[in-house]
Amino acid sequence: MSRLHWIGLAVAACPAWAAVAAPPPVPAPTPFVAASATTELTLADAVGRALRENPNLKAAAFSLRVQDARRDQAALKPTWHGTLDAENFLGSGRLHGADALETTLRLGTVIERGDKRARRIDSVDADKALLAADQDVVRLDLLAEVARRYITVAADEQALALAREASTLAQRGASLVEQRVKAAKAGDAESGKARIAVARTDIAEEHAEHALKSARVALAATWNARDPDFDRTSAAFFELPAPESFEALVAALDRNPSLSRFASARRVEDARLALARSSRSADVTFNAGIRRLEAGNDQGFVLSVSVPFGSAARAAPFEREAEFRRDAIDSEASAVRADLYRTLYALYQELLHARTQSDALRARVIPEAERTLAHTEAGYALGRYSYLELVDAQQQLLTVRREAVDAARDYHLFFVELERLAGRALGVTVTEATP
Repeated sequence: MSRLHWIGLAVAACPAWAAVAAPPPVPAPTPFVAASATTELTLADAVGRALRENPNLKAAAFSLRVQDARRDQAALKPTWHGTLDAENFLGSGRLHGADALETTLRLGTVIERGDKRARRIDSVDADKALLAADQDVVRLDLLAEVARRYITVAADEQALALAREASTLAQRGASLVEQRVKAAKAGDAESGKARIAVARTDIAEEHAEHALKSARVALAATWNARDPDFDRTSAAFFELPAPESFEALVAALDRNPSLSRFASARRVEDARLALARSSRSADVTFNAGIRRLEAGNDQGFVLSVSVPFGSAARAAPFEREAEFRRDAIDSEASAVRADLYRTLYALYQELLHARTQSDALRARVIPEAERTLAHTEAGYALGRYSYLELVDAQQQLLTVRREAVDAARDYHLFFVELERLAGRALGVTVTEATP
């Protein structure tokens, strides 16, 4: 079984529960007739739709384009600028009018030192890598949510099948009661109780139908659809995939995007630190041009260079900020890793318990409850058991089957969460149903 296999969802979901007195199997349709008008949804289909159509993922793609635009901005070189100065005109005395006018036309720019342009680009690239890591977390969480909602739909299909079986058992019990009433072996009170039981199971079945519809809509919402276009899931609900060893899952923790993003966050702070250090080298402002003196009808070239002082001292606080941020990220990563390990351990124990519970219920408890109900029904028809004992046997079977559904659902949910913690949900593989 593949390490990336989330759930053992392989055969058709929502199989009919085996009744105590099951009807003969329905013959398979001929090749010339459609076998079913329903549409089945696989987990792989649900994941693919969510990856293509989820609006949050689409919005994330635009965020990456924003980073591309920021990179282009960071790559811009300092602009050239022109300056026109006019001096010694419209004054008094010898400066009256424009006879002593001096005009200077300069062309200047800033010469960046310390490789600042490359450091800006590195900083934006690091920001983009961090954004991509954050989007991996979002994508991983989305895929896990799709799997959880898919499991919920499959579990609700089983719950609906169980509600329908409860209706069948209640109707069968009511039939047995009517036979005893006609034989004058039971009173009208038992008949009334049986009719009440039938009505209550009908109500429960209708509720299960609504719950299933809501679960399908919730699943379809992950790919931004209002109305689900599928009728059932394709899931081997009670086939539980074997988990990996706990040691293997621990070793895979570093693949969790929540941890790997810290490496990207550290690179961001490293890039910011390098950019801050580049500020130690002061930029040089350069201007060159030509000056005209109207008094002597002369002209000449001018040149100026401006270098600020104290750049290293001014850069120091920014360097310390980046260093402190980097140290904080390392500490936070250690805390998250410890928390992930704790969560992984707890989930693994719950997973093992859910498997033990599911196996025990299906292998030992449910068969015994079925035999007990069959024996009780036969005995009730002969007057050996009371109606209360018949109802108790029915409820016992329904209860243990409901517990089996809950245990299988919990196992699949725990399995999905373990895969998410191991950072494997980005490579989902699913075993499809076998015909």
